[in-house]
Amino acid sequence: MVIGIMGIEMVGGVYCPLSPRDPQHRLHALTQQTQSRLVLVHHLTKTKINHDIVLLDIDSILNVNNIDSDMNYNCLSSVIVNGKEIAYIIFTSGSTGTPKAIQARHENFIHCMNSLVRMDVLNTDDTVIQIARCSFDIHVQEILGTLVHGASLIMVHRGGTLDFDYLSNIVEMKQITYILLVPSLLQSFFSLIEQSSKTTSSKYFRSLCTGGESFPVKLSTLIANNSVSEYNVWNYYGPAEITIACTLHLIDVKANSKSIPIGRSLPNYRCLILNKFLQSTSINQEGELFVGGMSVFAGYLGRDNLTTKALVEIDDQVFYRTGDLVRIDNNGLLHFQGRKDHQIKLRGQRIELGEIERCLLNITSISACVVMKWNGDHLVAYVQYSSHISEQELREHCQSHLPPHMIPSVFIILDKLPLNPNGKIDRKQLPPPNFSPSADNIDDSVPHTILEQQLQDIFCQAFHIESPHVEVPFGQLGGTSLGAILALTLIRQQVSNKVDIRLLFTNPSIRLLAQAIESLLVFEELQETASIVNENHETDVRLTPSFVVESLGIALLVCQWLLPIMIIHQWCPLLFPILPICHLLFYVICSRLLSPRNIKGGNIFSWSYYRWWFLDRLWNNNTFWLQHLLGTPLYNYYLRLCGAQISVNAHIYTITIDAPWLLDIGDETWIADKTTLNSLYFNDDCTFALHSIRIGCYCSISARSILFGDIDMQDNIIVQSMSSVTGFIASRTIIDGDEYKSVSPDVSVTHTNRSLSKWHKIYQFIVLILLICIHCTLLAIVYKVYSVEQIPLPIGIAFCWTLWSIIACFLTLFLLKFVVGSCTAGEIYPVASWSYLHKVWLRQLIVSSFHHAWLLPRRYDYLYPFILRWLGAQVADDVKLANIDIFLSYPTNLLKLSTGVTSFGYVLLVPTEMTLEGDHRVDYLTLGSHTNLANGCSILPGSHLASHTMVGNLARITRETKSNNRDIFIGVPARAMPFQMPIRGAMEDQIKIIPFWKTFVSHYISKCLLIGIYWSCGLVGGPIIHTIIVCSFDRWHSYVHNEIIKQIIGKLEEDHKIFICSFLGNTQWLIRLFRAYGTNIGDNVVIPDISSLFDYNLVTIGDNVRLNINAHIVCHTFEQRILKLVPVTVGNSCVLMSGSIVMPGCKLMGNNRLYPYTLVMKNDLLQPNTQWKGLPAQSYVTKPILSRSLPIRNGVVKYQQKSNNFDRLSLWYEQISNIYTNVNELQLMNSGYADLDEHIDDNTGYYSKKLYEQVLANVTLTDRNILEVGSGRGAGAAWCVRTYAPRSYVGIDPSQDIINLCEQCYSTIPRLSFMIADPKTHLPFQNESMNVVLSIETTNIFDEIVAVKKFVDELIRVLTPNGYFLWCGLCNRDGSSVLIDYLTENNAFIIKEKVNITRNVLHALDIQNNSRADFIDHYVQVADRKYCRQLAGLPGTQLYDNMKQGRAEYWRVVFRKKII
Repeated sequence: MVIGIMGIEMVGGVYCPLSPRDPQHRLHALTQQTQSRLVLVHHLTKTKINHDIVLLDIDSILNVNNIDSDMNYNCLSSVIVNGKEIAYIIFTSGSTGTPKAIQARHENFIHCMNSLVRMDVLNTDDTVIQIARCSFDIHVQEILGTLVHGASLIMVHRGGTLDFDYLSNIVEMKQITYILLVPSLLQSFFSLIEQSSKTTSSKYFRSLCTGGESFPVKLSTLIANNSVSEYNVWNYYGPAEITIACTLHLIDVKANSKSIPIGRSLPNYRCLILNKFLQSTSINQEGELFVGGMSVFAGYLGRDNLTTKALVEIDDQVFYRTGDLVRIDNNGLLHFQGRKDHQIKLRGQRIELGEIERCLLNITSISACVVMKWNGDHLVAYVQYSSHISEQELREHCQSHLPPHMIPSVFIILDKLPLNPNGKIDRKQLPPPNFSPSADNIDDSVPHTILEQQLQDIFCQAFHIESPHVEVPFGQLGGTSLGAILALTLIRQQVSNKVDIRLLFTNPSIRLLAQAIESLLVFEELQETASIVNENHETDVRLTPSFVVESLGIALLVCQWLLPIMIIHQWCPLLFPILPICHLLFYVICSRLLSPRNIKGGNIFSWSYYRWWFLDRLWNNNTFWLQHLLGTPLYNYYLRLCGAQISVNAHIYTITIDAPWLLDIGDETWIADKTTLNSLYFNDDCTFALHSIRIGCYCSISARSILFGDIDMQDNIIVQSMSSVTGFIASRTIIDGDEYKSVSPDVSVTHTNRSLSKWHKIYQFIVLILLICIHCTLLAIVYKVYSVEQIPLPIGIAFCWTLWSIIACFLTLFLLKFVVGSCTAGEIYPVASWSYLHKVWLRQLIVSSFHHAWLLPRRYDYLYPFILRWLGAQVADDVKLANIDIFLSYPTNLLKLSTGVTSFGYVLLVPTEMTLEGDHRVDYLTLGSHTNLANGCSILPGSHLASHTMVGNLARITRETKSNNRDIFIGVPARAMPFQMPIRGAMEDQIKIIPFWKTFVSHYISKCLLIGIYWSCGLVGGPIIHTIIVCSFDRWHSYVHNEIIKQIIGKLEEDHKIFICSFLGNTQWLIRLFRAYGTNIGDNVVIPDISSLFDYNLVTIGDNVRLNINAHIVCHTFEQRILKLVPVTVGNSCVLMSGSIVMPGCKLMGNNRLYPYTLVMKNDLLQPNTQWKGLPAQSYVTKPILSRSLPIRNGVVKYQQKSNNFDRLSLWYEQISNIYTNVNELQLMNSGYADLDEHIDDNTGYYSKKLYEQVLANVTLTDRNILEVGSGRGAGAAWCVRTYAPRSYVGIDPSQDIINLCEQCYSTIPRLSFMIADPKTHLPFQNESMNVVLSIETTNIFDEIVAVKKFVDELIRVLTPNGYFLWCGLCNRDGSSVLIDYLTENNAFIIKEKVNITRNVLHALDIQNNSRADFIDHYVQVADRKYCRQLAGLPGTQLYDNMKQGRAEYWRVVFRKKII
């Protein structure tokens, strides 16, 4: 909505809001009146507008992937809008029966907003919540006015304005400072605050505004008594014709006032009070209000006669005749007195009673009528009829022509309306309405259940109705939306807090609402039982961290690392080359002693967990040695020693492995550097699991991919860079981000030979020996200096350390330039080739081997550009790089870095690009001027970024990425955002560089201090003193301005992370360290590494939070080299999986799970109990591992396999019914069962409410007998019965288990029954005289002509004349199928409607993809997964691809049986 409004105004169009609550007839009339050329709709509203009007679905626009890359975004700058031009049109009620279209100019709106800003009602620092419906002109101020003046805008979800619990929470959480409500709504809001003691909800208010109705004095007292802070309360007044507001009054809520005035004129306005002779009135004399000034409207569209009457010229100035009677007091304040006509205000809505009367008079049987406002809350229509007409017919007529707020609550039908002596209707003689129940049907007012009795008492209290009918909607009993809010509050307090406002409005009668709440109560009871069991279980088994075990483990890790060094140094320094062997063999020994294969999972902080933790820490401390073995057979042999099943010919370049003994990697598979093999999975119940990772043969997994959970990858699979993979992956699949593509059988996926020859292996071995010799030579040189006895030990070691770093850096550059050499752009290197080993493998080996030497220069060192230029890169001026090693790993002669390029931490330049054949291509990489590379992004060969480009966090840029100036890229693969990067003006660059001599001096002094600390305090006291110094310096770091001192502090912190923090990962010692740094962190938190958190003092973490490896919480941004810091809050029990990043200003409210490669954008608020995935984060639903007892063995449902598809289908249904024993849980049977609107919560599920609505759109079910073929698990059938209330409803299904489940769960619902049917044919039907037969997504079982004929014969037999057969399912490309064709040719049926809904079904499959895949991976045997995936319609299957590519389509067809 916001994007649509802004877009219309920016292109110079005229905005006219249409309310989706209005009936279709009225919407058509309004569009005809405005002569609209275009109507913006979305998937919920596009059926509201007639098809003869041009519709534009905004959902398709918001899909960034569909935006034309050639679109000229600069064309908006050429749009010139004149202030005299019309900005928007608002419809208001018309006394003649036709709504009036009020035209407001741009200058009207601007002057009004400037007046409000001038009065300090609104300012740029405000946070505004959007409350008003689009039928109120106030919504234009809330949206456009807020954004134009630079304030923040908060939107609420559908129905949120009437859900005061939700609204009060949003007001407090979002720190709302400006809110505008009509007085009646405001009174209800503060009444709720008073009842629930939520007085803090208003603590951030600065401007509380109200208008649209008279402000009652008692509301002032209510506000004053329930506010915890001081703020301004403003009373607005102004018809839409004078643009939003013309008078304003600052209310003193603590004053004892007798009435509340509407105030004085706003700046730019002028108010006159004139009598009927257009003469000014005196003080306290009543008169009509005329308003003039800069914001008087342009006139009524197409109604010049009305415009002439409404606008009056006084003193050469145009005034609007309001029709409102006011008086002015001695203080110059205006007081509203009433109307001079019959126009009324009802709950803020302006209503011309004549429009309602005109609507009723269009009924030919009505000769006269009058509509009145009764008791300030209700509309009552008095009707004089000439022939019989019922109240229901009158109501239905009004509902089809008038908006909801104009429909009378009560219709009183009279033989004759009373007249006065003048022959006019005597309103005073009209009988008062009777809202009490009729005596005609006493049984309707008698509740049948305890719940109905409770609801009747609540309705009686909320709507002030005595003994309301249980089957009559509250609106027909005189109930209002404000009464509904009170009813909702009482229901939540007395019945169930799960009821929301939408449930109340969709089930407006007591009986319907009771039926809807019954299922909620059953589910709550099941949840509560499960919760009690879980709580008892957790009380018994939840463990706390063991201080003793962690301390002993850390001590053993330190001894394991230091003892070999001390022994070799003491005995024979020449044996230092065997030090890596000692450390690596110790891991092998421990892995055998601790029997890690027996660790399947358990409680966190249990003995099993600490066994895994100790091995993980050992592995982590050995990563430097392991980096030298990557890509060699030696690494494969070592992994085998650790318990992994690794082929000798596998090529593994990653060390990010948390359980190597669970690896099973096939022949000639290639796994790139920085790939995460993540076996550890933190469950939501304080337990963990270790999953195996099986990768087949000939697979290629690119850099920075994450494999997590229970991986089962078949052969010939390609995983593109930065993809996250879990579960079963079929052969010949390409995974790109979250997209899975099956390689067509026509495409050959044949890899070149990846087996290294013996000469290749000898080459690798010789290189390793030479590298060891180089290191030994460097150590020997350094040792010579160290052995000079005259130099004090700390000074000598520090000098040797610095000297080694300098020599190692020069040696790295020498080897890269003269040994590795340059690469040719476009060259392709097979993995098992000399060129790959020499150009790629050797380069990575050299850079990683001397990695620690490059800690000598600081981040953004000014030498980095000179180094890259010397190596052959094209580097311009003012290039600032956070790290040099990632650029050294790339073929430097293929780098082109333009002026002002900035790269931040954890950026990866992937050295090679993988081809479909599994080979590797090198190519140029070009970064345009002032390009920013954010944390965690990856750039692949062939990429070309234009100037002023921003690559967002975790984005992946490839040669396919089309870049334009000022583009901002997010996602995998990267996609350009619809907004652009601003051009940075002349401002101070906060990324400073210092001369190299200062870097050298600071490095040397820091090493002197480090050695001095440990030399004087020992191995026990040294770490303690080092930690105290680092924590103290971190607190006072911002007060230090000397660059050398800053660098010394930074070096000490860096050494602390390397030598101390590396032993503390995943322990409470690391948590204590974070607290010492200033982090606000809870209990039982697991964080893998010190680098997981940044800006420690700005982070708040709750209890039981878990972070996986490479998950990060960041509180700073460096956009355009400007540092910005914002706090981050992570609530209790959150899980951040590998590769996820939480950005500054984010709040995770608790029990959130972030899946791998999830980016929580700046200032996002993640609601509690939600799961998120994607770039940026999107709500993600997956079926959790069920905790209840199931027929499961090793996570797989065991069932007998049969070849017959129908038998397999029946067994598939049966196992689902065994596992998903709650009908409200996710339905997975077929692609049609999906909520095409939105996923509300995990309990509501995806049953096909929206699909049912589509199929049943043009067919009335009330008082009909209905038969549904393939009713599934009954959730849709039950919804239909509750919604449409048919005479009877029978659901048949092929699975007896499902029928039993349906009968058990829905036995209390009247008119609903289920029965078993033949699993192959659903025949014969055991029913007759059915008015409607439904066949909604029955998995296309009628594919044989024999079965079709039998089915059609049964349809003809059971359907009554003019009965309907509603079918929904998969068809051919032209909309044909065996069943449809046969029915079309059969003379017994006529097609009434045929609609293609393929797009909706694909959407349903997309939103259910992960949950269905998760189910199949956990509960279906490997041999049957392919069939089940096809049946479930998962992306990548033939069924899905056929629909996606247009080879098949999904249709709904309505047949009507002919009268024979």
